[in-house]
Order: sequence, then structure tokens, then C-alpha cells
Amino acid sequence: MSHFGILSSFDHSLQNWATYKSRIAQWFIANDIGAKTDGEGVKRRAILLSALADNTYKLTADLALPRKLEEVAYEEILKLLDKHFTPKVCGFGKRHKFYAAVQEPGETPSQWAARLRGLTAHCNFGKVEEALRDRFVMGMSPGPEKEKLFAQDVDTLDLAKAVELAESVRSARLGAAAAAQPQQDQLFKISPRPNNSSNTRAAKEKCSVCGYTNHKASQCRFASYKCKKCNTKGHLRRMCKVNVITSEVGESDDDGKLFVIRANRGEPMTEFILLNGVRLKFEIDSGSGVTVMSEKTFKNHFKDVPLSTTNKRLCSYTGDRINCIGVARLPAAYLGRTHSLDVYVVRDGGPPLLGRDFISLFNLQLSPCNYVSDTPASALSDQLKIRYPHVFSDKLGKFNKYTVKLRLKDNAKPIFFKARPVAFALRDKVGKEIDRLVELGVLKQVASAEYASPIVPVLKHNGAVRLCADYSVTINKQLIVDQYPLPTINELFSKLHGGKQFSKLDLSMAYNQFVLDEESQNITCINTHRGIFKYTRLVFRPAIFQRAMENVLSGMDGVLCLLDDVLITAPDKKNTFRETIRCT
Repeated sequence: MSHFGILSSFDHSLQNWATYKSRIAQWFIANDIGAKTDGEGVKRRAILLSALADNTYKLTADLALPRKLEEVAYEEILKLLDKHFTPKVCGFGKRHKFYAAVQEPGETPSQWAARLRGLTAHCNFGKVEEALRDRFVMGMSPGPEKEKLFAQDVDTLDLAKAVELAESVRSARLGAAAAAQPQQDQLFKISPRPNNSSNTRAAKEKCSVCGYTNHKASQCRFASYKCKKCNTKGHLRRMCKVNVITSEVGESDDDGKLFVIRANRGEPMTEFILLNGVRLKFEIDSGSGVTVMSEKTFKNHFKDVPLSTTNKRLCSYTGDRINCIGVARLPAAYLGRTHSLDVYVVRDGGPPLLGRDFISLFNLQLSPCNYVSDTPASALSDQLKIRYPHVFSDKLGKFNKYTVKLRLKDNAKPIFFKARPVAFALRDKVGKEIDRLVELGVLKQVASAEYASPIVPVLKHNGAVRLCADYSVTINKQLIVDQYPLPTINELFSKLHGGKQFSKLDLSMAYNQFVLDEESQNITCINTHRGIFKYTRLVFRPAIFQRAMENVLSGMDGVLCLLDDVLITAPDKKNTFRETIRCT
């Protein structure tokens, strides 16, 4: 009697039991062998045992002792093998691997999402899709795709939409890069034929993965191994190309000038690149002719990579010689492309720099930027403070157009959390912050409450404490979310077009300037070591805040706002002053 499909043997030293168990179950279904035709499982047991390799059969017989395999039912044999071959899963270990995963260079958003979904096995997440969405966004490589996702509303963004958005941004980016890439004629190179045909044959047959000549690279069993030299998959250490670069780099002795000037103001342009399998943060410096790195940074990340000597002389902006101890040619991956990059190592230095060699190699386009000066404009500030003292005082302002109402869903239920313990080192600071908010009228103590959220004290850089309510465990999921779009960067720039003078107003404690109605105050209560307090002012609601700000500032030309920042622009200083007064 013929059968559908091919049932291979199972060797536990080479194969995975869970995979084989699934395959043999499908084989039984295809050949109509089941409970109806094989009620006691005698036939299925015989087929399974006959498909076991010798060592696996002996192991199964040992597991069944003191009974013989012929005396053990088919389902019981499956349970014995399941118990033996299924390792105990460490849930936290699996979750750690999931949360530590990041998007690899060259990996598309769809591939990244698929790999991430595979890591959720045995994590036992309560909400798998939410965990997948969060890790998908947070683990993405820095770039326009990640920036686009960060601008989305977390309450409405799911994984499928996140993947779709990331793919669309990636396609647009690659399309723009392809359009900017100049077309090049294909070059056909004619090389002389080597004299020794046997050497040529050996070179062709040599496996690029392991170095042996008895098989092809596509058949090499080491193809999935990770190189201990460059930390990338696809070859062994002895075939790593990094090892080949040991000779001197034949360069001219032209000076490589490094025009780096440090100042206290202005953030540097930085980019992350994957250098020899290591993700590093570099500063982009168009004044540097070469890519450089300090000896300390090189030893921390590439201590096994040999340095080659170089004749290139490096000097600073003032003409002082820089002590260059060598150069290493390393694979650099950026924006889906990989090139070999010469990295010069200097004795003493600051952060790694990407020079013009990197900019040219990856065809980076540095957009021109008009000059922008930052003028204190103390006269304007003084006039505004004199004319509107109540606006620029240290007291908390108050939005007097209307009160804010937080709307609960119909099925909302009160949730009360007890106060979380506060570290003794922070107790006094938390107490002072509570007193400050009570004095400002932001908090008001109450005797009891139906809703109560715990607090999370956050230590600020100046040593003070910011008081944060953990509403994620109480009311966040029970609120009806207000929808209002934030302006995009293109919309903001279009409103700034034609402006030459700019002034900025930054609202202090912006959200707290909005008063909550009585019902909303009762659901924002926090439980602290000092008792229960309710918020009388808005804590955090970007959509509500942006809508109110745009309504207040509507009709004003050259005025735009993004949450608590108001930017005023005009063609000259006089008009800027007038518009600033109108906004104030």
C-alpha cells in the first residue's frame, strides 16, 4: 500500500523533537491513520518506533523501563518524549531576549516584525500585540522610519499599521536615494588568465565559509556560524577578510587636516553606523578629511583587529601634528549599504568622527543652511515684562476660557491603588514637591477617593523631584481619548516661510494652567505617603492642549505653536515685536 509524503527517520542528536512530532502528525493525517482507523494506536506506535534512529530508539526504550516499548501506548510514548526533549523554559530569559532585540542593519521593517514575533514564543505576554508594537518601535534603527512612528498616537497605533508606515517611509527614502544617485556606465575589466590552472581550480572550489575545498559554500554546515573576529554570520574566523588587512596602506603623505573646534553651544551632528558588527555613535565632521577614532575607543571595541601603519600625516586646524598610531580597514554598514572604510586611530582624542571620506563613500547630501543668529533681545524682554507683569511672574497662570473635562467610558470602574513606598533618600524631596504643588493650587488633599493612582518620583538633573502619577494602572485605559493632530514639520516650516526675525515664548507648567472640572478632579487622585491628593489642574493631555492653543492663537499671521512652545516670526524686528505683544 502506497503512502502520501515521505516520513524521514528521527535522530534526536541532529533534529528537533517538536518539529518532528508535528511532521509525523501531519503524515498520519495525510494517510488517514488516526483514532478511527487505529483506535488503540498500535499502528501509529509501530510507525513511530520504526522511524527512530538506533540511538533514539535505545533512549526511548530506557525512558519506558521497566516496561517494554510494546507495552506502552502510543500517546504515552509521545508524553515520555515530550517530557525528555522539551526543556524547561525560563520565562524571564525569553522576555529578556525579546526586549533586548534591535533591528539589524539591512533588515526591513517587515523582516524585523516577523523576527520579533518569533521571539514572543514562551514569553507568555498578556497582550502580545501591544508588546510587539512597543518593541518594534523602540528597537528600530535610528532614522526617518523611527521618527515617523514616534510621532504617532500610541492609543491608535497597532503593529500592522506601524509596519505599514515604516515600509512606506523606507520605500520613499530608498526611492529618493536612487533618484539622487548618478547613473554610471558599466565597466568591463579584462584580466589576464593565470598560468597555473590547478591553482585556479582550487581557488574556485575553496569554500568561502570554512576554507575547505571538498564542498561549496552553499552546502557548508558552518554557514550559520558567527565569526569570532568580526562578529558577523557567514564565515569562520580563518576566512574573515579582516585578517587579510595586515600590510601597510600605500597612501601619500598629504596632510589629513582635522578641523574640529569645540564650543559650549550647538549640538553636534551624530549618526549611528555598524562598524565591523559594532553599533557606534559618530559625529559627522565635514572639516575632517578622514574618519578617526581614539585609541581608547578602538581598543574597547576592536582590540582583536590589527592596525596597519600609514604614511598619512594628520594635523589640527592650527597645524599641530596629531599622533596617528595606525589605520584599520573595517566594514561599515549604513542605510542598508556596506562599504570598507579606513578608520585612523589617534593616540588621544574625543568622540569618533566621520570625515569627508565617509560622506563621499555613502553619497551623503549635506543640505545648505541659511545663517541663524541667536540674539538675546534684552530690550524686548524688558518691555514685555514691564507691560505684562502678571504674564511673566513666577506664579502659575490660569486658562480662563473654560474648564477641562476628562470623559470616562461607559463601562469604567473605579480603581484604587495604595501608596507605593518611597525611598528614604527621596521622602523629604517628595514631601517638598507635594507642598509646592499644594501651595500653587495644583494639588488639594482629600480624605477619601474612589479612584487613586500611585506616584512615581523622578529625580531631575538639578536634584529636585518631579512628581508623576502612574495613571497607566488606573484611568488611562478607561478614558475616552481626545483626538487632535499635532502639526507636522512641513506644516510648521511653511508658516515660517519668509520670516527673518524670530522670538519664542515657552509656557511654564503649561498643562497645569488648565483647570479641571469637579468630576475630572475626583478621578485624578494620587495616593502618597502623605495621604490622598486630587489634581485640580490638567496633568498631561497633548490633544486637549494643542486644540486650545491653536484656538487662542488662530488668526495671527506668522505665529505657530507646538504644545507649550510658541514661535513668532516676521520680516523685521518691528513686526516681530508687535506680533509678540499680540500673543502675550
